[in-house]
Amino acid sequence: MSGKLRIGVMACVLGLSLLSIAYAQEAPTANLNVSVYSQYIWRGYELSKNSAVFFPSLTVGWKGFACNVWVDFDTNYHAEEPNTHRLWETDWVLTYANSISKLKYTVGWIYYDTNPPQGSGAIDSSAQELFLILGLDWPLLNPTFSVWSEIQNGPSWYMNLALSHSFGFGDGYSFDVGGWVSYWDKNNEAEEPYLDGYRSWHDGNLWAGLKIPLNKYISLTPKVQYSFPLSTGADRFMQMFSMHGNESQFVYGGLILDVTF
Repeated sequence: MSGKLRIGVMACVLGLSLLSIAYAQEAPTANLNVSVYSQYIWRGYELSKNSAVFFPSLTVGWKGFACNVWVDFDTNYHAEEPNTHRLWETDWVLTYANSISKLKYTVGWIYYDTNPPQGSGAIDSSAQELFLILGLDWPLLNPTFSVWSEIQNGPSWYMNLALSHSFGFGDGYSFDVGGWVSYWDKNNEAEEPYLDGYRSWHDGNLWAGLKIPLNKYISLTPKVQYSFPLSTGADRFMQMFSMHGNESQFVYGGLILDVTF
C-alpha cells in the first residue's frame, strides 16, 4: 500500500471511528454507486478516450457526517502504449452536511490520488482540496453554489454555480435535468507552470437523466452530458489537455446503478 493510499485509508478509518463513537446509538447509512461512462470528463478536461470507464463509489455516514471512496477504472487507458486497463484515480472524501431553514450546506475535504502510467516519466501525484457547498431547498431549479480550494499544491479556487430540476412521475420514476457554469482562479506554479495566473470562466455542462427504480433500495439511471468551455482561455487549456490536443467540447454519457440502505 502506497503512502498516499495509507493517508486516505487512515483518514476514513479515523473519521468513521470518531463517528461511531459519537453516534453509537444511531444506525449508519450506506450507499453503493457504480457508474459506467463513455468518457471521464473532469472540470471540462478530457481524462479518457475511446474506452468505457467505471466509477465505483462507496459512502458510509452517520447524522450528516460521511466518508466516501471513489475510484476511476479505465478499461482501455489511452495514454499508455499499448492501451490497457488502468486504475487511474482514487479519491477519499470526508464531509459534514446539514441545513439551516431552507439553506443546505456541506463542508468537506477531498484527497485525489492519481496513478500515471509506467514509463511516462511522471511520478504518482496527489492533491487535496477543502470545499463548501451551499444549496437552497426550493421546489424549482435547486440552485447550488460550491467553492473548492486547493491546499496541497498551491493556491487554486474553483467556483461552480449549478441548477437542476426533477420531474417525478409514476412510482418513483423521475426525469432529471440540470447544468452548471464555473470560474477557476488557478495559481499553483509549482505543479503546473503553464497554468500560473489562469483566471477565467471555465467549464459549462448540461445534463439529463432518467431515474428508473428497480426496488425500494436500487435504481438505474441512464444519463447524457455535454461539456464545453466558457471562454477563449478555457478553450485553449482544454484543447491542451485533450487526448488529441484539439478538443474542448464533449458529449458523453452512461449508466448509474445506485444502491442505498
